[in-house]
Amino acid sequence: MKTILIVDDETRQVKALSAILRRLRPAYRILEAADAKAAWSLLESEAVDAVLTDIRMPEEDGLTLVERIAGGKPHIKTVLISGYGQFDYARKAIEHRVVDYLVKPIGLSDIERVLAKLEVLFSEEREREQLNKERIWQDVLFGDASGSTAERAERCASPGGPGVVIVFELGRGDPIGLITELKRKWRTESASAGQSEIVTDPTGRRAAAIMRLTPALAAKPSESVAKLSRLLDHVRSDGGEHIAVGVSRTRADVHASVAEAYAEALLALRHRFYAPEQTVFWGTDSQPFAERISPSAKEIAEPLLTAIKAVEGGRALDLVNAFFCQRESPPYPKPGLMKDETWMLIWQLLNGMESLLSDDAPEWSIARLRERFQGYDDYRELRLRFKELVRHLLALTEKTQQDKNGLIIMRCQHYLQQHYMEDLSLESVAAKFHFNASYFSYLFKLRTGMNFSEYVLDLRIRQAKRMLAQTDAKVAEISERSGFRTPAYFNKMFKREIGLSPKTYRQMHGEEAAE
Repeated sequence: MKTILIVDDETRQVKALSAILRRLRPAYRILEAADAKAAWSLLESEAVDAVLTDIRMPEEDGLTLVERIAGGKPHIKTVLISGYGQFDYARKAIEHRVVDYLVKPIGLSDIERVLAKLEVLFSEEREREQLNKERIWQDVLFGDASGSTAERAERCASPGGPGVVIVFELGRGDPIGLITELKRKWRTESASAGQSEIVTDPTGRRAAAIMRLTPALAAKPSESVAKLSRLLDHVRSDGGEHIAVGVSRTRADVHASVAEAYAEALLALRHRFYAPEQTVFWGTDSQPFAERISPSAKEIAEPLLTAIKAVEGGRALDLVNAFFCQRESPPYPKPGLMKDETWMLIWQLLNGMESLLSDDAPEWSIARLRERFQGYDDYRELRLRFKELVRHLLALTEKTQQDKNGLIIMRCQHYLQQHYMEDLSLESVAAKFHFNASYFSYLFKLRTGMNFSEYVLDLRIRQAKRMLAQTDAKVAEISERSGFRTPAYFNKMFKREIGLSPKTYRQMHGEEAAE
């Protein structure tokens, strides 16, 4: 509710203007004063948002009153009323940030114009105040905590009292849009439970609400929990189902202990890692996380690696269960610690089985696996994917033991598919895979049905066919990119294998022919 003070020594003018304002804005509170002295007395005792004052008044005129307001109460908006239609006062009025003029006789449209202008300014001021409050709370919660938290919280307009801190964690989607909608919903829904400020954390994926409960709610903990539960259900409805929530215990003075309450709400919310089906986590139900894991990755790694290499699936999965089973009930390990220990175990397994894993295979990329496992925000998903990885390693070990040479030839084929354009020889590739050349040649033909040179030539011809059909590169360039020594040799081998020259093949199969 806004309060407007009318100041004029003409009683009829004051009453008429007051009546019009009350009719146009029934929610506004209208105060009246007959002179500047009475007006200032009201300004000292009442919360006034705007003053409409006549310029010509006995003793102290309106300009003097405006000057006093600009110096002592600059947040109050001022409008001058003149009966003369003269603007000799304009320059001085501008110095004191007068919003507008009303010239007697005052018409209804003039009043509506001034009210609209004032309301724009009120709205802008409200937005600035909200932004300033949010910055202060962001500083308190996430900034460099110099000075006491209580002193910094006192800079906010609302007084302290019993309350909670609530942390909202967004799901996937546009964070700006989600945060904006969350704030709108929360401010609408929470008004019945008390006064609240809601701010965004630096990640942009969380928001924290500092909620000062009404005295009635604060006095009845069970009712406050029920009320907050209903509020959170409303906030999470209609598109907000992805939001998870952590709620601190009720604090006697939530502003004075806001940093501790925020940490407690965040701690509660982090338990979502172990209970992803739950949506609201209460500080009263949460325990601190364990600082260490037992058995650790270091203790499990060696026996697990031994079991995998021996293809002892039952023993391997028993060890996996032993590693994870201690995390099934509180106190849980910190989610980050759990993921770090799991990754350490994976890294030790991969390191111990390096000779069996293809360097070029994406599925065994250290960077990709680390990103994948660090990205799991669900303990059960982490456990499931780790078991899948162990089963995969068991199957790979078993297959390797059954056909070790076959695996090596498969790795060789993968290597040739990646390096066909290079100068390849039987001897160099055999050496790379730790074979002597003659045995490698025998083994390669046994496994692929082609001798080494035929296999490489087939790879190169297939790549050349693709480039001839799909690109406009010159034949000489395609020859080089396909791994042939010279264009002449390329032409000869291509015609021998395909029955057409490269040029004729392009004419028949290229994009131009298709058109």
